[in-house]
Amino acid sequence: MDSLVIRALGSRVSVVADWMVDAPRATTALSLLRAVVGVVSTAFYIRQYAGRLEFFGPDGVYGLEGIRDYTAGIGTWSLYAASDSAVFFEVIFHIGLVVALLVTLGVGGRPVLAAHYVLLWSLYMANPAFMDGGDALAATAVLFLLLTRCYSAFTILKGRRRPEGGPIASVLNNTGLLLLVTQVTVVYLMAGLYKVQGELWQDGTALYYILNVPEFFLPELTPLLVQSDWLMVISAYATVLTSVFFPVLVFFRAGRPVAVTAMLTFHLAIALLMGLTSFAIVMAAYDLLFVNAHVVSLHRRARSLWNGALARISTRFQGGTPGAESA
Repeated sequence: MDSLVIRALGSRVSVVADWMVDAPRATTALSLLRAVVGVVSTAFYIRQYAGRLEFFGPDGVYGLEGIRDYTAGIGTWSLYAASDSAVFFEVIFHIGLVVALLVTLGVGGRPVLAAHYVLLWSLYMANPAFMDGGDALAATAVLFLLLTRCYSAFTILKGRRRPEGGPIASVLNNTGLLLLVTQVTVVYLMAGLYKVQGELWQDGTALYYILNVPEFFLPELTPLLVQSDWLMVISAYATVLTSVFFPVLVFFRAGRPVAVTAMLTFHLAIALLMGLTSFAIVMAAYDLLFVNAHVVSLHRRARSLWNGALARISTRFQGGTPGAESA
């Protein structure tokens, strides 16, 4: 009996080892996550651009001493704490904006991605009041993405396909992938267990009160939703159950599309009804790591449609060029 158990465990270990070493996994979904992190970060820079000096500058809301005290108090750092020069601030801020755009476009590889983390974290620490769950997850994702081949797709650069990189590259990529999926799974599980303990979630009224918070209230839509007691109760229970059972569903291949579809619906509702757009987009990109095959299919279809549209535009342009008919 013991020998059978040992043999079964050995077989499992061998399967896991082969999975880790054979090839980089989920590179298309990882590339999508990298692009989404870039989009969210670029949007953050652009959204705060007009008030950058007031919100993050050396004479702004926190001020240089405030930034230094805050970062020292929690044992972290920020480039914006290095100087009280407005010129220095402008240079760092604009470099951060450009680097975020490069990450979005898939340019520069790991060096640019690492620089993006340093610059983005520095900006967050210059005024942590602006951070939400999506910003924190985006920053954490960058660290794990540095291990992966997240520039394999969703990039403007064209060229010959890079080699897989051998077993070491595969192990690094797959380690980064496992860290990312473990992180999001723990986030869902903890969020679900936290909700289970809440009285408003237990009686199914939590969403009613959340949607009636003034910051989230939409005059055209919220009254239509909250007038249905059954919709509020079912949605509240579905939110809790999906979060708690997400780790179980994604453990099995057949359950992954169900879990991901449920969470994508949940995050779409968060984006529309609560305005937590960056959080919803980043979490949706995390979710898609579990269904890489579907991401690959959608990516190929999108590329085909894009290339077809470009070809049609090119044909019409060439056909309408003066002298084209005589040629």
